[in-house]
Amino acid sequence: MISGLPESTLRYYEQIGIIDPIARDPSSGHRVYSDKDIESLTTIACLAATGMPLESMREYLKNRFDGPEGARRQIELLDAQSLRLAANAEALRIQQAYVSLKSLYWRAIAEGHEDEANRILEENKDVIENVKKQPGKGAIAR
Repeated sequence: MISGLPESTLRYYEQIGIIDPIARDPSSGHRVYSDKDIESLTTIACLAATGMPLESMREYLKNRFDGPEGARRQIELLDAQSLRLAANAEALRIQQAYVSLKSLYWRAIAEGHEDEANRILEENKDVIENVKKQPGKGAIAR
């Protein structure tokens, strides 16, 4: 609960080596998290919330104790994540522009202004082209 990660995620991260094996209570077999474990899990939860890939999180955790060289690698990892987030933000901006355009289009159609609707589409071809270029997105509906 402290890390904000579900138990299944904690078990998965332990299984794939993102986090070190967690000590177990000898009588119950339940995991017993140390302060160090909780600190690592809090860091992982924050990195995961940014969408950082698992391999980058693994490397980030390894770099923490490597002094200035580790710090340089941390900067590289965080800069790469910052670029991914900026690309995601731009993709969302493009998608929002498209949704706004289509809302205006359909509002004009609903009000019986087909000429206005066609003008909106004509003047915003760039918005439509930009959203069509989005990777992994299906066909654009009219």
